[in-house]
Formats: sequence, structure tokens, C-alpha cells
Amino acid sequence: MKNRPNYTGMLLLLLTLTVMPFLSGCGDFWQAPSGSTTSTIVLTAASATPTVGVADLLTATVSPSAATGTITFYSGTTSIGTGTLSSGTATLSYTFKAAGTVSVTAKYSGDTTYASSTSSAVSIDPGSVASTASTTTLALSTTTAAENANMILTATVSPSAATGSVTFYNGSSFLGTGPVTLASGTATLVTSFASTGTETIKADYGGDTTYLASNSSSATLTIDPIGTTASSISLSSSTNSTSTGTQITFTAVVTPAAATGTVTFSDGTTILGTVALSADSASVSTDSANFTTSFSTAATHNVTAVYNGDPTYASSSSNSLPISVN
Repeated sequence: MKNRPNYTGMLLLLLTLTVMPFLSGCGDFWQAPSGSTTSTIVLTAASATPTVGVADLLTATVSPSAATGTITFYSGTTSIGTGTLSSGTATLSYTFKAAGTVSVTAKYSGDTTYASSTSSAVSIDPGSVASTASTTTLALSTTTAAENANMILTATVSPSAATGSVTFYNGSSFLGTGPVTLASGTATLVTSFASTGTETIKADYGGDTTYLASNSSSATLTIDPIGTTASSISLSSSTNSTSTGTQITFTAVVTPAAATGTVTFSDGTTILGTVALSADSASVSTDSANFTTSFSTAATHNVTAVYNGDPTYASSSSNSLPISVN
């Protein structure tokens, strides 16, 4: 009996030779496609003229803010780092190592809903190298705070002639809305923390054309659940009638005296400032916070004070105090 050709084997061989080259060149064919909803990305730099060797903060903002995924930052065609989106924003602290203008862009990777996108280029021109050392120290208004209670971070840069900005971090996460500009060697940030636990806070000075960048030591902050014991707060002012540009002092008094933490002063919905409580020497039953400011517009300004609470005492709000500004 004659041997019949192995048609099954020949067919399998033919399929292998035909299909495999196609599959090997189409690796992307098997990847999940990115979303079809259009996204846009905007890139900004803390400084368009940073000093060589001094960190510059790059911020990429993606719209819609619901987009998730990663951002890759480029200097020309070279990747210089990545950042993960959080509420539509990703940042990268990058140090340019040579003088000369560079073109920086940011590319969004896309996710299952939103398509990828690339920012317009931002021109960065690093300048001369700084040579004088600086030091940065960090102080917290409290090392134990209640959840969602406002607290004050203060960075002090020495020498005080240093200019530029300070960036505050919780671990590797950026705090605030952007770098805080130095004023007489000091930068402050009012912030709060929504989750209980231990946080690690630090401050990074970015340097300028004279002073090198420097980083503070890390400070440990404990966030406890906010207390349930009632507190009360009253508000008074040095005057109820003033003129534009003239300073006025507000005093918030918190009871009981054991209360710790901060008081936030507001003009309507606009926060004026946050001040740490200090013991009131005039009365052992209260704590107080003094805040001095001025108003630039002529109107009636309704000022309130909110005690932000601590791990023992609940927050409380003062009466609204109308201030007539002429």
C-alpha cells in the first residue's frame, strides 16, 4: 500500500510559516487599546530659568482630571523621569546639569477611558552654577495634630539673603499647590491631613543663582482622630472700622485652655491666615490666637475664626464679625 502524503502536517507547517511572521511584527496588536475620550495636557515649570545643579519642579496637568496613569517628561527626545497622576496632576523635580536652552515636554500614557496626549513644549534656560552653600530647617506648628486640622509648616533657609522657593513634601508626595516663595529666608505652608497615622514631612530649597539647593531633615507628624470634647471660640478685633491698607488685629479665644492646634481666620470664604494657639496669660481657662492683617478693598468684611480641633477637642466656629473698611 502506497504511503499517502501527510496533508495535516503540511497544512500546520504552512499556517506556521504564514501566520507567525505576522504575529511577531504586531506585538502591539495584543495590547489593550487606550481610551477614546480625548485628553489634553499642560506642562508648567516652577522656573523657566533655573540654576544649573538646582532642582526645578515640572508640573503636568491633564484634563479631564479623572484621567489616571502616568506622565513621562522629556528634555528634547530624552526621557528625564515619570510621575503618577493624582487628581489630574503629576510632578517631577528635575535638576538640569548644563547651561543652555532645552525644550521640555510631557506625555500622558492614556488609560482605558482617556486617550494619550502630549503637551506643548516649554522652553527652559538653565543659568550659571551657584557656588554658596545653604541650609534649610523645617519646623512644624505641632508634632501631633487631629485629622483635617490646619497646621503650619515653616521652612527657614540660611543665609536669609537666599531667594527662590521651597517645596514641601509628605514622603514623596508634593504638598500644597506649588512651591512657596521665600520671604526674608522663610517660607510657610498651611496644610491639613485627612487620614490618621504617621507622616514624614520635609522641605526642599531649590536654590538660586548664588545659593545651592538644600534639603531639611525629615520631621515626623502624628495624625490622630479628631476629638469629641466640645470647645468654643470667640472673636474680637482691635477696631470695627478701619481704612484700606491699615492694619487690624483679630483675637480668637478658645476654651478650654487645654485645647491645642490652630485657628484659621477667614473673610467670608477667603482664608486670611492660620495661627497656632498660645496660652493666654490673662486667663488660665482660655487659649488665644492673634492675627494681624489689612484689607485692600472698601466694603464690609465679615470675618470669622475656626478652631481646627485637636485629638481631644472638637473644632468650633466663632461668630461673624463685621469690619467696615473705608
